[in-house]
Order: sequence, then C-alpha cells, then structure tokens
Amino acid sequence: MSTIVKSRDKDFLDLFANSYRSSNSSTRLSEANRQCLKQLVNYFTKLKEDNLLDEKQFSELIILACANYIENEVEAKVSKLLNDKIFFLIDKL
Repeated sequence: MSTIVKSRDKDFLDLFANSYRSSNSSTRLSEANRQCLKQLVNYFTKLKEDNLLDEKQFSELIILACANYIENEVEAKVSKLLNDKIFFLIDKL
C-alpha cells in the first residue's frame, strides 16, 4: 500500500514539475524585454527629434527605460534560479 502511495506522490510531483517548467520562457521574456527597450528608445528619440523633449528629459527617460530593462532582466534570472532550485528539490523527493 505504501509503495502505491509513494508512486502516486512521485507521479504527481513529476506532473506538477513538468507542467510548470518552461525551458524557453525566460528566453521569451528576455526577448520581449529587449524589444520593449528598443521601442521605448525609438519612441523617445522620435519625441526628441520632434522637439517635444529637451536633452535633460530625453536623458532621464532613457535612464529610466534602461533601469527598468535591467530590473526586469535581474528579476527573470533570479526567478529562473529559484524555480530551478525548487524543481531540483522536488525531483529529489
């Protein structure tokens, strides 16, 4: 009886782990993050060229966009690391 329960528990943990693992989700998020930064820089550049932003405003917006990009990248990497560690522990059960 105990072996059947352990087998079911292992099957459940394997199913759980496989349903939440996405090997390329961080790659997709990183690419989306890069595209967003690129679009923001292009947009801010256009506003500056149209004289809707002065140099100081443009610089501050670029700094903010880059800071957000870096924050998103770090968050994605930390999240991936934690998920990998959690699933490593689940696999060991």
